[in-house]
Amino acid sequence: MVESKKSIFGGGTINKTKFIGFRVTEAEYKKIERKAQKAKMNISQYVSLSALDRDIVVFEDLKELIRQLSKVGNNLNQITMLAHQGRVKAVDLSSVKKVVEEIWQLLNSLTEKTKRTGR
Repeated sequence: MVESKKSIFGGGTINKTKFIGFRVTEAEYKKIERKAQKAKMNISQYVSLSALDRDIVVFEDLKELIRQLSKVGNNLNQITMLAHQGRVKAVDLSSVKKVVEEIWQLLNSLTEKTKRTGR
């Protein structure tokens, strides 16, 4: 009996009925396993997507980006509150601009990594 599994591509309505098995060395297996874990996929999903030239993008620096965006949001909220209270009349946004530029550079480096790897 052939086990049928749902496809991981798109709509999810296509049943997988074909099985492909192949052998790898222990080192190759560990490398594939690490990459699959990093991409938050099982090995079958990772190998299928890789073999079919699907994009697998893992942004390791995403936590840093989120942290920086949070800092920008907090700074803007504090400035807005002070302005509404009338405690500030003019605002120097140079520190906010610097953080936004750092975030922009981080995003650019992440997209460049993606372009270089072909994914």
